Amino acid sequence: MNRLGGLRAKCLVSLVAAILFVAVATNAAASSQEDRQVLVTHDAVRALIGNTIVYSRPGPGSRQTGVFLHLDGTGWAAVRSDSQASAAQAIRWASYSNGTLCVTGTGNEPRLNHCGALSIRGTRVTLAPASGPVWSGRVLEGDPWQLDPGSRSSQRRDGRDAIRALVGNTLVFIPYGGGREYRAQLFLADGTVRSAHNDRPDFDHWALRPDERWSIGGNGDRLCLNGGAWTEELCTTLSITGDLVTLGHARVGPLHGLILQGDARNLSHAAEARAARLADALAGKSILLKAADRQAATDSIMFFRPDGSGLARWHEGAPKPTKWLVRLDGKLCVTEQRLEFRNEDCAALSIDGNAVTLASLGRPIIPGTLLNGNALQR
Repeated sequence: MNRLGGLRAKCLVSLVAAILFVAVATNAAASSQEDRQVLVTHDAVRALIGNTIVYSRPGPGSRQTGVFLHLDGTGWAAVRSDSQASAAQAIRWASYSNGTLCVTGTGNEPRLNHCGALSIRGTRVTLAPASGPVWSGRVLEGDPWQLDPGSRSSQRRDGRDAIRALVGNTLVFIPYGGGREYRAQLFLADGTVRSAHNDRPDFDHWALRPDERWSIGGNGDRLCLNGGAWTEELCTTLSITGDLVTLGHARVGPLHGLILQGDARNLSHAAEARAARLADALAGKSILLKAADRQAATDSIMFFRPDGSGLARWHEGAPKPTKWLVRLDGKLCVTEQRLEFRNEDCAALSIDGNAVTLASLGRPIIPGTLLNGNALQR
């Protein structure tokens, strides 16, 4: 993983640092905000997602810098003055567990002077760099500067309208600052929520969890979840702007996810049943993949035990212990028993009688034959 990738998992980054860190501290927050809770570390980061930070610089022709933050560690920034406004520039951001926020242009490596300790009180935000004066700004709701090209045509939905927009679609959660999706939920019209987790760092494998139930609560503006892993009903506010979903709860604050169209992660009952049928069709059987040179000695054979273990011989090599599974997206994954699964170990599986095909993106389709029993013993 490169340095920027590592920072994305741990750090929160702002705009072209040369612009941001020339900002000078503004006046202290209004007394009405002094009594508000100070947000730091991840709580402060969550308050910034989908919103805009604006920093002012005193002096003639006062200039302001605006920074809009996406959930995935990207964003946009621009500088405005009384007479002109710069075009929005793409940025990268990340946040450390110690509360440090960093920001830089997309093509730049963040340096220490691009970062500062982040804190928020009400709508006031401060960053304290490792050296130099603390600088301050304010948080504006949404994207009032219209920095993000994608948000200019996005209408915010709240309450019941936002809940309706979830139905038939998938909500996924990623780490703040970007990274692999770790939770997905498919909201069905009958009130069922199909939930799954993916805790493997380098492998897209969704493990289904017990179904949950959703309903509309409160005054018709709350999304309520119960059943499954929930020990008590949870009701949250809900808003959707573009693909950003914001869930709000008094105790845990805002939580953000992304909405994907349809059954984007194959969580439906139909997808689960299809994967189960494919796995059942392989259990106790073998796939023979004929070699291009039509020599039996260089054929590949994979044997699939019902418990997910197996044996495989690729070309002229000796048989090796393997493990296998069929993912919810219908892909067959096979690797050596001693190795961890990777996405490269998977191919889309199709079975028609005894005819088998394996297809991977960018590779020729591989035909094969389904045989009863362990063909390696013949």
